[in-house]
Amino acid sequence: MAKEILSLNLKASIHIASMMSLTLIVSGCGFQSYLPKPIEPKKIASKLEQRSVSDADFKAYLSAQNYPNNQVPISLWGENELSLSALFFHPDLNVDRAQWRAAQAAQITAAQRPEIGISGSADNHAQHKNKSPWTYALGIDIPIVTAGKREAQIAQAAGLSEAARIEIAQTAWQVHSRVAKSLLEYQYSVAQSAILKNEVALRTAIADMLMKRLDAGMASNIEVSNARIALQKAEQAFMAESGRISSLGAALANDAGLSMNAFSQLKVQPFAKAEPVSLNDLQYEALLNRLDIRASLARYEAAEAKLRLEIAKQYPDLTLSPAKSLDQGDKIWSLGFSSLLTLINKNRGMIAEATALREVEVAQFEALQAKVIGDLNQAKAAYQAALDANTKARIVLTSQQKRTEQTEHQFNAGFADRLELSTTQLENIIAEQSTLSTAYKMQITKLNLEDVLQRPLDSRFTLPNANDLAINNTNRNN
Repeated sequence: MAKEILSLNLKASIHIASMMSLTLIVSGCGFQSYLPKPIEPKKIASKLEQRSVSDADFKAYLSAQNYPNNQVPISLWGENELSLSALFFHPDLNVDRAQWRAAQAAQITAAQRPEIGISGSADNHAQHKNKSPWTYALGIDIPIVTAGKREAQIAQAAGLSEAARIEIAQTAWQVHSRVAKSLLEYQYSVAQSAILKNEVALRTAIADMLMKRLDAGMASNIEVSNARIALQKAEQAFMAESGRISSLGAALANDAGLSMNAFSQLKVQPFAKAEPVSLNDLQYEALLNRLDIRASLARYEAAEAKLRLEIAKQYPDLTLSPAKSLDQGDKIWSLGFSSLLTLINKNRGMIAEATALREVEVAQFEALQAKVIGDLNQAKAAYQAALDANTKARIVLTSQQKRTEQTEHQFNAGFADRLELSTTQLENIIAEQSTLSTAYKMQITKLNLEDVLQRPLDSRFTLPNANDLAINNTNRNN
């Protein structure tokens, strides 16, 4: 008898071990291994410093964005070229891409079906007569999700993923906008410095001529003093503006995603006066096409799905539990079920929270639209005022240029002296400074207006589509 019991115990142990091994093997298939990925600050800093427009990947990116191959390598860098550099190299976009990939992973999680459970047991009976003392049982638990909860989870994750994808494009626009404004500041400073240099040269000549006239008794000390004071102011303005060029260049290099060493090797386009643009139908464009409005709509869809999910959770999920047992040689089939009853609170708290969150999204969307309308009206007014000021300044400059030409003809004919000619040329430079200043203000207000619309008002630059922005540069970031 002892031998029979020992044999039965051994068989039972083998059965239990077999069931446990099978469970581990089935559940362990396809497991992923943890791979550490520590942050290496020195390596990252070195990588940032090595960014270069001669990078083969950047040239491939230019080709993918339909940049003319016959213009690579780029000889003259303007807003379009520097913006493409920023979109490729700037790390801000990598943050949004990583967040979008996390949102995509959340979509996978939301679409997953609940796992099937497995259970087993072995019982030993102390009393048995000519029967096996063991009872073996094996069962599975099959969860059944009810009331469309899984579909609501998928819809919520999809809304958040779409919002994250759109935010990549929004960040891309912000990256482009910073480049455009930094470039304009840099170009304006270079142009202003050149004009101030000419002003200093003319004022120096005028002060020298007045000094000679003072020595000859043909000018007063007050005239000479005024000329010297004006010269000192011009020199100070020239030195201040020239000193700004380096810092503005560093800011532009950073916004373009380049190291200062790489940027210093580029030839940047000079300041150019832009033509005015039409302001018709801009409000309609802003309210429909702004990226943050589209992202807000996607977040609202996610909030709607969240509310559907919480309402669906009023209805409990079921778990079916079919099982088979061998009880001392007797085969037994059973079918059980379980569920969590929601009779007490009926998920009222989570429904109320989801409803409130949906109302938050509605309020935020309305506030965003109101802000867009207000910002657009202010930007349009500022642009129109700058446009009018620039038009007047150009009229004054045209008139002054004609006067300067007349004075030059008179000087060549001997009817005007050099002091009169230099003074007229100085007036022309002052008019050029005014025109340059109003042209700069016109262009900066235009860029501010484009920021409200989140799109260019002309065809000088086209932002890549959201999908291209989302997948671009992935290999370089891994």
